[in-house]
Amino acid sequence: MQEILVSNPVYGTMAFGGTLLFLVKMIMLLVSGGDMDVDGDLTEIDSGVDMDGGTTFSLISVQSVLAFFMGAGWTGLAARHEWSLETMPAMSAAIVVGFIFMFVSAYFTFKVKGLNSTPIIDVREAIGKTGRTYTTVPAQGEGIGQIEITIGGKQQILQAMSLGDKIESFTTVKVEKIDDAGTLHVLKV
Repeated sequence: MQEILVSNPVYGTMAFGGTLLFLVKMIMLLVSGGDMDVDGDLTEIDSGVDMDGGTTFSLISVQSVLAFFMGAGWTGLAARHEWSLETMPAMSAAIVVGFIFMFVSAYFTFKVKGLNSTPIIDVREAIGKTGRTYTTVPAQGEGIGQIEITIGGKQQILQAMSLGDKIESFTTVKVEKIDDAGTLHVLKV
């Protein structure tokens, strides 16, 4: 193994360094639940590029670059020593596999970030539907309570006002209208 690394230090460094840093980054991501961020506010840069870390697809990230080095390094070592390829074909294979690793890493990172995004719901879908009071909804004009209702295939807890008498918790209600603030106006069923 040592002779392989001595004869191809670039591929060896890319393979071992890329793998080690990739694993450290993955462990940090799993332990902290977030990303290893650089100190400083990159959103201050006036480049016209959105850098808020949203769920947009980004091919270039620390994770994907490390995946490139990992894939290219191991493929370069295999191409030179296992497949006995010359320098240029080995480098071509390493670059192609590196980009494949980079794309796959970026794609999975994009998909995982999408799992954490908050879906946009249209509360107008609630009109005419029934739900259940989550907290007591005070009588008309006396305050706001909450109801559980399914909108867009997901159960939501939303603010609600009674159009009549006080409605106790866990009572079935029907949504009659929605005001401009998005508060549901309900009646006991």
